[in-house]
Amino acid sequence: MKKLLLILTFVLTAVNPFPAFGQTYVSEDDIAAALKKEYLERFGEGDEIELEFYGGQTNFSLEEAGEVKIMVANARFDELQNKFSADVEVFAGGKPVAKSSYQGKYYILTEVFVPAQNINKGEVITADKLKSVKTRSNRVKPQHLADKDKLINMEAKRNLREGKMISDKDVGKIVLIKKGSIVNLIYQTPYMQITAKAEALEDGCRGDRIEIRNTKSKKDLYGEVVDAETVRIEQQ
Repeated sequence: MKKLLLILTFVLTAVNPFPAFGQTYVSEDDIAAALKKEYLERFGEGDEIELEFYGGQTNFSLEEAGEVKIMVANARFDELQNKFSADVEVFAGGKPVAKSSYQGKYYILTEVFVPAQNINKGEVITADKLKSVKTRSNRVKPQHLADKDKLINMEAKRNLREGKMISDKDVGKIVLIKKGSIVNLIYQTPYMQITAKAEALEDGCRGDRIEIRNTKSKKDLYGEVVDAETVRIEQQ
């Protein structure tokens, strides 16, 4: 008899986690989808939102439910505080079977580009090293660089972690000329071109105006970085 009881206990435990035949589940995701649809119908297409529930039953198990519909009523969306409230009723086979009221916060989502992989300090960011993700708009701060075009061809100034937003202090333009390096000077007018050698007195990226020193005359000049070996001298 004791052996039989042990066998029955095992069978009940094993079967219990699986849904019974004809059983339907309404999840928090289903409730959220209905509320999001209500938001879009009210405010128009465009904004994608994420919901955070503060109360109310968000999971239902329905026996022999048939066709299930979720109806939203008395929905309110506070645009100043990003809060929402609503009454939701679940219908199965045309009959009401569950009802609950909800409150919470909603967050408008925005697209940002983040590293698709870890990027080491000194690496140049290319399109294949970035991926698009959706995040809450309030998490994107003024210092964040969320646009793909603002990140491509930038140099990582520190190690960048996969999936983490990039700030303006994390990246910078690619340094073509290092302080102390010897570069070619070009001084050009409509009538002539003069070239010489000079020492860079500071780092420079393409288009930067940097200070240089003529290695022969020791005169300090300013010029525009053209490439990794050339500085165009401004007319003095």
